[in-house]
Amino acid sequence: MSWKSFLKDYFNFSRAERFGVLALCGCVLLAMIVRWSLPFLTKPKYPDISAFTEEIARFRRAVDSVYLAKDLSVTSPVYLQPTSDLFYFDPNKVSDKEWKKLGLNERQILNIRNYQASGGNFKQKEDLQKLYTISSTQYHLLEPYIRIAAGAQPVKQISHETTDKKETERISTIPRRETKLQIELNTADSSLLTQLSGIGPVLASRTIKYRNRIGGFVDVAQLTEVYGINGELVEQLASQLSADSLLIRKISVNKTTFRELINHPYLNEQQVRGILNYRNLQNHINSLDELVRNNILKRGEAEKIRPYLLFE
Repeated sequence: MSWKSFLKDYFNFSRAERFGVLALCGCVLLAMIVRWSLPFLTKPKYPDISAFTEEIARFRRAVDSVYLAKDLSVTSPVYLQPTSDLFYFDPNKVSDKEWKKLGLNERQILNIRNYQASGGNFKQKEDLQKLYTISSTQYHLLEPYIRIAAGAQPVKQISHETTDKKETERISTIPRRETKLQIELNTADSSLLTQLSGIGPVLASRTIKYRNRIGGFVDVAQLTEVYGINGELVEQLASQLSADSLLIRKISVNKTTFRELINHPYLNEQQVRGILNYRNLQNHINSLDELVRNNILKRGEAEKIRPYLLFE
C-alpha cells in the first residue's frame, strides 16, 4: 500500500465530516477562551472578617485596661487624663470624684477600692506606687502632691452623693478591722479572683483558663506561668492564696489520647509521641521513672509533670 493510498483512506473526509471537525475545534477554542477570561469576568469573594477584627479590638482594649499600669519609664507617654487637676491629697481619704480629678480612670479607682476593702492602707508615698494599677509615670506626677497623715485610715465610700457631710466623717473614723481575703486557687471563680489586688478581669480569666488546661494548681508559685502575672505579684498575694493538690485533675497515662496529652503545657509534641509509642510497644507503663530510664523524659521534666499523671 502506497503512502498516498494510506493518507487518502484515513484522512479523506466527506463534507459533513469536515464540518464536524471544524465545529469541534470551534467548541474547544471557545471553551479555552471562556476558561482564560473567567478571572476577569468574576469578582473574587473575600471572607467577611469584620467580626474577627472587632473581637481582636475588644481583646486589645481589655488588655490595655489591665496593663495600663505596668512598669513604664518616665519618658513614656503620660496616661493621666487631659482634664486632670492636681492638688495636695491623702490617698487614704481621697474620694472617687477626687481621684478622677487627679487623672485616674474608673478601673484604676476600682482597683484602689478593692485594695482598701481587703484591709490595705497607704502608710507612705511609695505604697501607692506598689499598686499595679498606677504606672510609674502617673506616680512621678502625683508624688509631689501626696500628703499622708499619721495613722490615717481609708475612707469608706458612700454611694449617695447627697449623704450628709457629718455622716461621711463619722464613717471615715470608724476603725477598720483588717482581714485578708483567703482564696483557694482550684475552686475560686473569676469574680473571687478579681478581689485580689493587682488581679483584674483579664488576668482572672487567664488564670481560670490556665487552671483548666493544666488540671489544677499544685502550688501557688505556678501562677507565674499565667501570662501577665509575675513573681513579684505572686509574692505579694502569697499570704492570701492556697492550692489544694487533692483537687487537681490527673491524666491516666495508659488510657489517654494524643490530644489530651499534647494539651498539657508541661509536655511538647516530641515527649507525647515518645510516651505513646513506648506505651504501644510495652502495652503498659508502670511508673514515671520508667519513662525517665528510657530517655523519654528528663528527670526535671518528669518531676514537673508527676502530680498530673496517673499510672493505672
